[in-house]
This record gives sequence, structure tokens and C-alpha cells, in this order.
Amino acid sequence: MQVNYYEVLGCEKEASHEEIKRAYHERLLRFHPDKNDASKRDAHRFHEVQEAWRMLGDPRSRRRYDAVRRQEKLEDEGGLVYARLKVDELEESVFGDTLFYRCRCGDRYFVEIEDLSEKNSVLQVNCESCTFIILVET
Repeated sequence: MQVNYYEVLGCEKEASHEEIKRAYHERLLRFHPDKNDASKRDAHRFHEVQEAWRMLGDPRSRRRYDAVRRQEKLEDEGGLVYARLKVDELEESVFGDTLFYRCRCGDRYFVEIEDLSEKNSVLQVNCESCTFIILVET
């Protein structure tokens, strides 16, 4: 897994460009070799901060980085995960007690509303036709 640049800068993934810029400047000053006793560790962190800004400071680069991070997270969860969803991303089916989500194979993932009653859990749902799964966060 690659370096988490949000952690390097000490900000959240949802941070605005301005918040990321502010965090970059704060960390840059903290680890700058001319501003403190430059240990090898601080020099390394200084370079990490610069690298994080190169990645997160540019909107296009940040979008690509976020996409790679999302894909890595899905792959780490095992299986062929097609998507990680919130309950409100599921669609209502004609059956009153079932929700669904369309798979890229053309079929659907069906989720019983009753299965979503447990809060703060992740439900793994298999596609009816292929080997992909979705993860539904409750």
C-alpha cells in the first residue's frame, strides 16, 4: 500500500483544497531543515510533505490518487468487490421488502431490507449472475 498523503499532511480525506494547503504549510515549516535541528527523520518527513503536496495540491492528481486509494481498499477486502455502498445508494425493487443495485454484468444484487437492520456493519452481497460482490455499509 502506498503512503497515505492525507496522514502525512495531518488532514482528512474530505478536506478542502484550502485546508490541505494550510496543513502543507504547517508541516513544511515544522520539518524544514533550516527551521529546526534537521534529523534524518525530519528530513525524510519534509520530503514526504513535499510529495504529499505534489499529489494533493493539484485537483486532477488528487482525484487519481483518491481513485487508486479506493481501489486498493476494495481489493484489500478480498474477493472481486465491485462497489462499497451506503444503504441510500440502493434502489427500491417492485418487491416491498427488497432493495437492489445493478451489477456491471447486467444483473442485480438483491438485498433484503431485514438484513440491513444491524447498524454499523458491512453486508456482503453476491451478484445473481457473476462473481462480483458489493459491500453495503449499514
